[in-house]
Amino acid sequence: MSIWHTPPRRALHSLLPALVPVLLAAPSALAAIDAELRVGREPDRTRLVVDLSEPATYHVFSLSDPARIVIDLRDTRLAGPVSPDLFAATPVARLRTGMHADTGLRLVLDLAREDVQRKTFVLDPDGDAGHRLVVDLYHGAVDPPAADTAAAAASAPASAPPPEATLAAAREPVRPISRPARPAPRPEPAAAAVPAGEPQPAVSDLHVRGYGELAAAWNTADPEHWSKLRARLELGLTGRLDWGARFKLSGRMEGDGAYSVEDNFYPSAVRRDQRSDFSVREAYLDFGAGAWEFRLGRQHVVWGEMVGLFLADVVSARDTREFFLEEFETMRIPQWAVRAERFAGDAHLELLWVPYPSYDEIGKPGADFYPFPVPAGTPVREITPSRSKPSNHGLGGRFSYLVDGWDLSGFYYQSSDVAPTLYRTDAGLELRHDRIRQVGATFSKGWRDFVLKGEAVYTSGRSFLSLDPAARFGLQESDAVDYVLGVMIPRGDWRFDAQFYGRHVFDHDRAMGFDADETGLTLLLNRRFGDSGEAEVLYLTGLNRSDWSLQPSVSWNLTQAWRLRFGADLFGGDSIGLFGQYDNSDRVFVELRRWF
Repeated sequence: MSIWHTPPRRALHSLLPALVPVLLAAPSALAAIDAELRVGREPDRTRLVVDLSEPATYHVFSLSDPARIVIDLRDTRLAGPVSPDLFAATPVARLRTGMHADTGLRLVLDLAREDVQRKTFVLDPDGDAGHRLVVDLYHGAVDPPAADTAAAAASAPASAPPPEATLAAAREPVRPISRPARPAPRPEPAAAAVPAGEPQPAVSDLHVRGYGELAAAWNTADPEHWSKLRARLELGLTGRLDWGARFKLSGRMEGDGAYSVEDNFYPSAVRRDQRSDFSVREAYLDFGAGAWEFRLGRQHVVWGEMVGLFLADVVSARDTREFFLEEFETMRIPQWAVRAERFAGDAHLELLWVPYPSYDEIGKPGADFYPFPVPAGTPVREITPSRSKPSNHGLGGRFSYLVDGWDLSGFYYQSSDVAPTLYRTDAGLELRHDRIRQVGATFSKGWRDFVLKGEAVYTSGRSFLSLDPAARFGLQESDAVDYVLGVMIPRGDWRFDAQFYGRHVFDHDRAMGFDADETGLTLLLNRRFGDSGEAEVLYLTGLNRSDWSLQPSVSWNLTQAWRLRFGADLFGGDSIGLFGQYDNSDRVFVELRRWF
């Protein structure tokens, strides 16, 4: 099944009147260098490592009343969202980030104590690592080593930034503790300079990124069989336009030989659906107009993420044909959207319009992780809401604010539900996408030894399956609230996460087949081995019945570009539970991925 989504002409025509004033506005210069943050912890030292895709010009300086450290990186932007627990169990009370027209990316480290001293130095590409800016924070009675190796930053007055410095060569190992999704990116060649007086090229700063992956999974339930023999290639192109905007185009193609090898096990509909795929992952344009930043096109919109759960992440569609077992960034299906963002100090406002929605890919009856109790081979028709009707578009906004170390956000989003609902009609079974409204909130707060975080979403307009013969379409409509509360505790190279989650259905009926209040628990134990190795065990269980999932895995970064990962996905318990229904889908797997 193809998940190529192209907006219709009518939707594009409706966009143009609103975009003309924005396109004519003077765009602000956009950052060309991507930055990723890592944190390492030792008894008397905290190390912040800023991995950079290219050399960058920077300022590092300290301020008092209250104590804080400011890092400015010229022409730089964060490559992705920063985990709220990045500085857990460190003297940094919170991290604030923002984009400034004059300085580019600004990182502000609010300190929890006054006796923190810093040492700043830089690392050039060395072996498997790229360009890095390193800021060591020493606390207690420990004095930092000799003065900074770049621009004598440590000797500058506390009230003013030191002179500019460009990343220079140095050598020192780094011990990251925050878990990256992949090894730090290799540096990319800087764009060629244009001689003075000559016109700028229409398109410049082109870079190609992506990864290739081979993955296999063997289902251990009787009858044993291959459930995955997949080859995947994802490629992306980024660049800059002559008027200052940046763009990204990426696509993914894959083929899965398991659905050819196991043609006697899977129904024909499943084999056709999962044997091959092609999708446009991202296709967007970034630019600024005044104090606003805009992103137009197919893009990821992430409003929340807890361990092993989608909850406040209400905008993203998902590919759940492998349940929730793959990395979330791989599972997410982007949306064609118009997004406007504005930063003001500790506040962040985000407005969103999704004129051409994408929906969950759930597979076909008979697949390993089909979510509805439908026999294999049963015809089920999916009805997609007309994307030409504005009433079917997604529309919402999100406001975030940092106050006293609490990262708080609230959002509202109305849309055609990305998750389908199964209707029983006279014509047969149909998958429909109900119109729903969602109001939610998230929070996180880091202390010296742990991070507390939570999410809650109230949803109206959604229907649930019912066994009541009188229920229209076999459904019962009810408002519901989903919630999760979690804690993350880092200890050296160890990390422990625990989460309590639940759902309350307000208009509950016994015919729904589940309780009005369903709750569960997730436990994650993670151990890093230097910069390359990582072992993890994730356990999820429903507390209303004895169903569970156990997901142990080991990954090894063989080099900067290669990662080997293997493990198991196990299910058990009550067959009507979220996890127990997949008791026959236990599997072991291996993945080999190369980034470039």
